[in-house]
Amino acid sequence: MLDSWSAEPSALEKREWVDLNTVEDSALFFQYWLDEQCSQTVDVEQAVLLIGPPDTGPYSLAGIWPPKSALSSALAQTTEQSLKEQRPVIFKAGASVMVAYPLLIEGHLHGIVALQGADRTESKCQWILRQLHWGALGIEAKIRAMQAELEQATQERLIATLDLVAAVLIAPSFDESVQALATDLAIRLDCDRVSIGFVRKQFAKVVALSHSSEFGDRMNLLQAIGSAMDEALDQKSIIVFPPALDQVLVTRDHASLCQKYAGGSILTVPFSVGETALGAVTFERREGYDFDSEAIEVCQSVVVLSSRILNTKRLNDRSLISRIGDSIKSEISKLIGLSHFGRKVILLLIVATLLTFSLVTAPFNISAIAAVEGDLRRVLIVPFDGYIANAMHRAGDVVKKGDVLASLDDRDLKLEYFRLSSQASQYEKQYQEAVAMRDRSGADITRSQIRQAEAEIKLLADRLSRTQITAPFDGLVVSGDLTQSLGSAVKRGQMLFEISPLEIYRVMLEVNEQDISYIKRGQKGKLMLTSLPGDAFELEVNQITPITLAREGRSYFRVEASLKQTSAKFRPGMEGVARLNVGERNLFWIWTHKFSNWIRLKLWSLA
Repeated sequence: MLDSWSAEPSALEKREWVDLNTVEDSALFFQYWLDEQCSQTVDVEQAVLLIGPPDTGPYSLAGIWPPKSALSSALAQTTEQSLKEQRPVIFKAGASVMVAYPLLIEGHLHGIVALQGADRTESKCQWILRQLHWGALGIEAKIRAMQAELEQATQERLIATLDLVAAVLIAPSFDESVQALATDLAIRLDCDRVSIGFVRKQFAKVVALSHSSEFGDRMNLLQAIGSAMDEALDQKSIIVFPPALDQVLVTRDHASLCQKYAGGSILTVPFSVGETALGAVTFERREGYDFDSEAIEVCQSVVVLSSRILNTKRLNDRSLISRIGDSIKSEISKLIGLSHFGRKVILLLIVATLLTFSLVTAPFNISAIAAVEGDLRRVLIVPFDGYIANAMHRAGDVVKKGDVLASLDDRDLKLEYFRLSSQASQYEKQYQEAVAMRDRSGADITRSQIRQAEAEIKLLADRLSRTQITAPFDGLVVSGDLTQSLGSAVKRGQMLFEISPLEIYRVMLEVNEQDISYIKRGQKGKLMLTSLPGDAFELEVNQITPITLAREGRSYFRVEASLKQTSAKFRPGMEGVARLNVGERNLFWIWTHKFSNWIRLKLWSLA
């Protein structure tokens, strides 16, 4: 609101503004207001009223008193100071005094009023300021009314624009959308004819006329409208005919259209997406109904909003072949034309890269999961039924040849051995007695019993020697742990331990079935173990085993390879990755052969 004052206006002051309410023209209102303000103040020599956009300006002359008088420099200086400081200013110069009052509405500066008169006392100057303050209420009311009218007009234009755009969106196809838009524009904007055209082969072609769904027999009219559209598109500007005095655009085709088809006023609004011109809309009115700035703004807003929707529907309604063809043409034009330099550089880089990858060769390697195994594995079994007495070693221990791994309980065997030894001694005495008594038959029987006892003793001695399970060679105990089975019974032939040597190894590879066709005997490669990631060991393929394994939903073939050198850190069961070199291939084939093989397989399965 305006700055408030403590004094109230008198009844006379209120009555002076009644007649101004009937003045609708804003220019006349401001001049009448200034005349009334000066008539209420005594000895006014000159007065000025400036009105403009709030805060930003520029503030133009809305009224001057006396009319058509030249503004004095002192009054102009006082006005500028008050505008700059946005506060009332009283300035005395010689026999005159200048009083300036800024027109503030809700803290925003809308203008200023300033008076110049005979020199007065301070109280008289304050009275003038109070008079201007209450008089400014009329200015505020008028400005608010003007803003309300402007907002209402803007709202009406916005509603009309949205209604037109909604009609385009509701229509199911491009033809229906463009026809509905042309007809609605003609009705709402009071036009005799509205034409919509799109660029085809570098020229605008009319695709819709208002109030007409078919226009095949009106080719001359369509050509004339299309030429007017081309005129606007070539100049990339809105064209109004008859042209304004300050318009410098070429309007020859618009003049021809107006002359041949009895038009009064023509407006053509081109539309585009980015730098690409898409088409134009031509509005025609009868004589006497020119396009003012408000009508031009509405037409331009509708065209800008609806053109993209129409273009999208037009592109969507094309056939599949047309879409493909347009896409190819668009890409070719981008590559051939002078623009899109970045796209051309990228294409050249891609072509150069493909050529390089097709000509440059590199070693083609196949990777496979690998595991180290002992080349020899000895199984130690139970020699006879018995019980576990001791377990000196278990899986993971490194043993020497002759080391006792475990022993069986031999107490029963020893007792039986002592019994048979005693019995053999008795048989020996009986034999000597039979010989002394010359009992030939008794001596023969006793000799047979002695031989049987000796054989049984020899058998027991052999069993006693095998109660200790010893290592047949230096190696690693791969499997077997009897430490938790002491005293348990074992059967003859039951496996107790597996031992592998520490110096002779082989490598078993799991080659993917997609790569097995590239593997041959004698191919070289390298092995890197998980536990020894810093060392690579050379290997050679010895045998391709026709045995498959299933892992993670894929099949693998087992391939046996030998190592050229080993390490003291090797242990059976170590795993890693082996990489076999199967020859030279170009880089493009190396990177794409799996995908191309998959494509060929899928195409063959679908054929």
